[in-house]
Amino acid sequence: MTKRFFALLLALLMTFLLSCAAFAHDVPDFDRRGSISIHMTYNEKPVPGGSLTIYRVAKVDTYNGDYFFSYIDEFKECEIPVTDLYSSELPGELKDIAVNKKVSGITQKIDKDGFVKFEDLELGLYLVVQTKRAEGFYGAAPFLVSVPQNIDGVYVYDADASPKTSLIPETEPPDIPEKDDELPDTGLNNWPVPVLAGAGLAVFCTGCILKISAGKKNNES
Repeated sequence: MTKRFFALLLALLMTFLLSCAAFAHDVPDFDRRGSISIHMTYNEKPVPGGSLTIYRVAKVDTYNGDYFFSYIDEFKECEIPVTDLYSSELPGELKDIAVNKKVSGITQKIDKDGFVKFEDLELGLYLVVQTKRAEGFYGAAPFLVSVPQNIDGVYVYDADASPKTSLIPETEPPDIPEKDDELPDTGLNNWPVPVLAGAGLAVFCTGCILKISAGKKNNES
């Protein structure tokens, strides 16, 4: 019975190690620069005018063959962890910090086709804020965009953030989003979830193995 249990624990541990290998992938190319493109539209028609400002709120760090974001100095006071990217309150919190601390951003005017593109960007997580709204429309809510984005295992350095904008005419009352509304994808992976769960399983298995080995030695003595 002890041998069978020992073999089962080893099998579980091997399964965990294989799963870790499956979730790891190449890190981004830190020599690359990226861009963010945005089309401002309403009912599939371009909305010209106004301006957008982007703020680099987090840098890219790597760990164990994967990547994650960590706040830069100007935004370290944010009480919402950068890992909580689907928090409906995070973009607004970061916007408040940028405004209150007068953080320097990059501002571009929206052209006659409702288009704006930010180029030659460092890798990182960016906050997009509409600093001047188009005439006759409410301003778009602030949102986050990652550069690069990991899409189906491939790093995309030129991000199209157009789907994140939702303009509403001043003739229509703006909807107030619920806290449980899901934010648009930033292009990040959910890799920490299975890895951390597997790590817990590995620790449990290791403890059981050590306990069995200790009991066996005591019996032999």
